[in-house]
Amino acid sequence: MKILHTSDWHIGQRLHGNDREEEFQLFFHWLKDLIEEQQFDVLLISGDVFDVGFPSNSALKQYYQFLTSLIGSCCKQIIITGGNHDYISTLEAPSDVLSALNIQVIGGARENIEEELIEIKSNGQLQAVVAAVPFLRDKDIRLINAGESYEDSIKAINQGIIKHYQRLAEETKEYNCPVIAMGHLYVQGAGLSESERDIHIGNLAGLSVDAFPKEFDYLALGHIHRPQKLNAEGTVRYSGSPLPLSFSERADNKQIIALDLDRDGIKRIEEIKVPAFRKLISFKGLFDVVADELKAYQGKSDLTDWAEVAIEELVMNPALRTDFESLIESINRSDNGLLVVKPTLRFTGDEVSQEESLQNSLADLQVEDVFDNLLESKHILNKDEVSKSFTELLDAFHHQTENE
Repeated sequence: MKILHTSDWHIGQRLHGNDREEEFQLFFHWLKDLIEEQQFDVLLISGDVFDVGFPSNSALKQYYQFLTSLIGSCCKQIIITGGNHDYISTLEAPSDVLSALNIQVIGGARENIEEELIEIKSNGQLQAVVAAVPFLRDKDIRLINAGESYEDSIKAINQGIIKHYQRLAEETKEYNCPVIAMGHLYVQGAGLSESERDIHIGNLAGLSVDAFPKEFDYLALGHIHRPQKLNAEGTVRYSGSPLPLSFSERADNKQIIALDLDRDGIKRIEEIKVPAFRKLISFKGLFDVVADELKAYQGKSDLTDWAEVAIEELVMNPALRTDFESLIESINRSDNGLLVVKPTLRFTGDEVSQEESLQNSLADLQVEDVFDNLLESKHILNKDEVSKSFTELLDAFHHQTENE
């Protein structure tokens, strides 16, 4: 049996306000062709299917078009779990219909934990069992105690997550076949990129690899966008996002993971490279140098290349801002196959005022980043719930704006 592990699609994501629908469509075409060419039986998607809780109509359309394109194909079973960016209601609303098509969706933790165990069969014979664990929120795994310290709250979260997996592992002992666990969480030691928000970093947060029960033959993880394995055997790993979700991921080797297994266990784990459907480029340095590089650039990709441009000058020069804006405008009007989507100009000398530095730094931040930084500075215990409420309000605003 052949299984594909992927995660963190973030359908509908916009890179610095720019639509990525073409890239997502190319990815889905590529993935469908891969599944059919290599005859994969099962597809696992470990959370963050969408970028926001209320996806746009175009994002929903791409999602359902891809799922329905696999009906009648060699891929007989699809298992989807929710991530921290996904709303449970959004994912699970069509779950009855999808279940009839052998597409199981676990958007949030189940009260009856046995419902998170999904059997995979071939010709009526049990081949494997999947513990489909979604992103676990505070309310799913612990009681919030008033007055508890930040350290105690993190410890309680970790213990609640471990207990959840231990309960599932206990339920799988009756099976005599490989057991695969899915998860959407931070594991200590994982390398991060700029696009991951709301991730606790350090010894106080994140599970140790050794904390997961030994009953699991493979852990198909999501949440971290850089593909990486967390143990020597490669049986605990993040598949990473199929598209680079920030310029910090432009050099990542995006991939999905293929598993070959039989009833005795996993025989082979293979990394399959995802093509770069759009090239992301970074230009950094002094204005004159970067200006020459931009004017000489010629894109060769099918899709227009996107660039971040960071000019750093020591001496404060107000006229340079006008020159910088004119440069970016001229490049974006040209036909050299390049679009600057993230332009920044910074003056780093001692004479730069604090106000100017603050304006420059704020220009690089998204609304969510500012709010997350505020929550972090206040050490709010129920941070997940507050952040979720803020995201709901922001998504509702964007959803209303798109429909007007």
